[in-house]
Amino acid sequence: MGYNKVNNIFKISGDWEYDTIEHHIKDMDKFYLDNKTNQITFDFSHLKKIDSSGMIVIIRYINLFKKQNITPTLLNISKKHQNMLTLYTSNYTHKDNLPTVSTTNFFEDIGDTAHSTFVNFKHFLYFIGRILVIFLYTLRHPSQIKIKATINQMDIAAIYILPIIGLSLFLVGFVTAYQGADQLGRFGASIIVVEMSTMSMFREIAPFLAAVIVAGRSASSFTAQIGTMKITEEISAMKTMGLDVDRFLIIPRIVALVIVMPLIVFFADMAAMAGEMVIVKYHLGIPYTQFIDRIYEYVELRHIMLGLCKAPLFGILIAIIGCYRGLQVQKGTDIGRYTTKSVVDAIFWLIIVNALISLLSIELGF
Repeated sequence: MGYNKVNNIFKISGDWEYDTIEHHIKDMDKFYLDNKTNQITFDFSHLKKIDSSGMIVIIRYINLFKKQNITPTLLNISKKHQNMLTLYTSNYTHKDNLPTVSTTNFFEDIGDTAHSTFVNFKHFLYFIGRILVIFLYTLRHPSQIKIKATINQMDIAAIYILPIIGLSLFLVGFVTAYQGADQLGRFGASIIVVEMSTMSMFREIAPFLAAVIVAGRSASSFTAQIGTMKITEEISAMKTMGLDVDRFLIIPRIVALVIVMPLIVFFADMAAMAGEMVIVKYHLGIPYTQFIDRIYEYVELRHIMLGLCKAPLFGILIAIIGCYRGLQVQKGTDIGRYTTKSVVDAIFWLIIVNALISLLSIELGF
């Protein structure tokens, strides 16, 4: 035991260094909890070696006693150790992690949540407006487009994702046609599955699923890239050099997705149609040539054009949300949180925008 319980003297003896400090902390804890008087003494007469870890432990317990209006007496402390104690005490910033008690009530929490949601949505609308103005200006002045950056983002957003989209949409088309043929077969109308599944795939399913897959990859990628640049202060350096961050970082990503999204959607359409052809061939015995003839005869061009027209809008939406969340990153631990938010937000807004376009197209008879 490192202290005299009767006289309330704690003997600081031996080595008080990082490797040996643990058992000293246990003794100091016991001494602190056993204290029943207002007279405390720390005896340094048998101290051999002490480093910053040991000195900080001693300072912490001195402060704990002072909070109880007890000022410990320091006995037999050398001038060297006194100087160390003075230096570390003047720079000591440790705060004990005490639990905080929330004083807000249920209605205050609702108000705070509503206010923060409104403020965040207002900032997001401002960001959208600012970026769209720059984007439209860039479209009117193509020489302002950063070609190399745009091509690099096109490569990231499209090339490596094509196998995933191809396999996913092939299987979706396969399953959709199989389920449709099975249900329509009960009414003796299995052949209708060709135009029914193809129209729904061209208009709704393929564009939306392709956009969701792109959002999962590109929105998260944009957020992580821009967030990392913000943490490493590359964005601050760009602003210091007078460079427009929106034009150099955000516009190339938007332009890239606007260009590649129609191509990705068309590829998704063809992959889904291939899946439908396979199941119709082997489940209904309809040859490939007859399948294609029925598409030419019954599936109008407007169905595939609707999906292709959605694609650039989906691309703008995904890029803006991914970049916006990236610019919100403040520290390293934010990257994972905002990356997740960007994907969730992108998919949420894709659902809303796709539903609005579908309702509008039906009302217009397109």
